[in-house]
Amino acid sequence: MPRLKCGVKTCVFYRERHCTRASIIVKGATALAEEETRCQSYSRDVPDKRDDSYLMEIGSIGEINYQMPVYCEAVNCKYNSHRICYAKEIKIDGSRALHPDQTFCSSFEVK
Repeated sequence: MPRLKCGVKTCVFYRERHCTRASIIVKGATALAEEETRCQSYSRDVPDKRDDSYLMEIGSIGEINYQMPVYCEAVNCKYNSHRICYAKEIKIDGSRALHPDQTFCSSFEVK
């Protein structure tokens, strides 16, 4: 499993440049460049709008997960095999993202 580093500080799952999800999904089925990918697992952290349903959604946030399965739809990436990422290390970027479309996998390399 890849070692995941995250630079998306606006995500509710972001902790100290890492992710607290059990796994993530990277979209970009037709991607030919990193900017054409995105972290579909991104969920914006909105502290002012936290209510009971929001807290239930993030209630399962655990500890930092240094290595996790990364399910990847970017079939043109050299690290993708059967829709799973096999890079040693993966980095998700988009430090000012407000939506998944503003994130990307900076580890993407075209085959």
